[in-house]
Amino acid sequence: MFNQLKSEFLKLKYSKLFIAVPILLFVGLALYGSFSLSSGGTQLFVSEGDEETNAAIQGMIGFFAFTFENIDTPKFNEIMQSCISCNVFLWIVALILTIQFFCYDYSAGTIKLPIAYGIGRVKVYFAKVIVIVLYNAICYFLFNVITLCFTCLQIGYTPNITELIQYLSYIGLDFLVMISFILLCITISICLKNTGIIATVMCLFTLGGAVIYTGIWQNFHSHTILKYLVWLNPLYYWMNMGTFRLEYGLINEIIVYFVFGLLFLLPLSVILARKQEFK
Repeated sequence: MFNQLKSEFLKLKYSKLFIAVPILLFVGLALYGSFSLSSGGTQLFVSEGDEETNAAIQGMIGFFAFTFENIDTPKFNEIMQSCISCNVFLWIVALILTIQFFCYDYSAGTIKLPIAYGIGRVKVYFAKVIVIVLYNAICYFLFNVITLCFTCLQIGYTPNITELIQYLSYIGLDFLVMISFILLCITISICLKNTGIIATVMCLFTLGGAVIYTGIWQNFHSHTILKYLVWLNPLYYWMNMGTFRLEYGLINEIIVYFVFGLLFLLPLSVILARKQEFK
């Protein structure tokens, strides 16, 4: 297994993705910096609840960047909220890395080489998944650390150890959602095979789910079918995390979504990978 992991890592290291992903993240940093140029900050996919109608939708959901109540005395929650808003586009980077790296060997036909040497399909599959998740994790955490440093330097705020631990715990929760999203992308990749179609479907699903959620949030639980489609969407969790709606069971929902990825999407994708036909 270690040799196969090493093989997959070297494939990634010497591929264009190894450089392309940091470039995309640099573009993301530039985009995040542009959010600060707007007076009053930037808001995306925002919907406001009606506490009088339904206590469960009290407050707001969405992404808020540089929306400080008082720029002279910013709160650390507002800084974290600004940094976490990057989830509105980070999933695109994860999507590109996942489908391009996972599908390359299948489309090029080189997936047959390790199998011809007696390496099982499942071992090849897990090696790819582990490399994808680890590289995404490194990029994701580095990006969030850089955005925190950038935001704190820009407004002159120095966080303490407790605040940093809190921020890292929130990033960890967000990345649990990212892992399930990666597994969902891989499952769809095995089924559809064509990277263009996969990217289109996943973009429509993710962005469409966010738009639907903001539209039906006022009576979210009354939509039997739509609410389950939204629950499959990573932006549902990141939009709620964007305003720290932890008191409404968000942590439990994130854990359930992560377990769903491990216990359903992962076994399903393994079964599909074992039955995959090579050209």
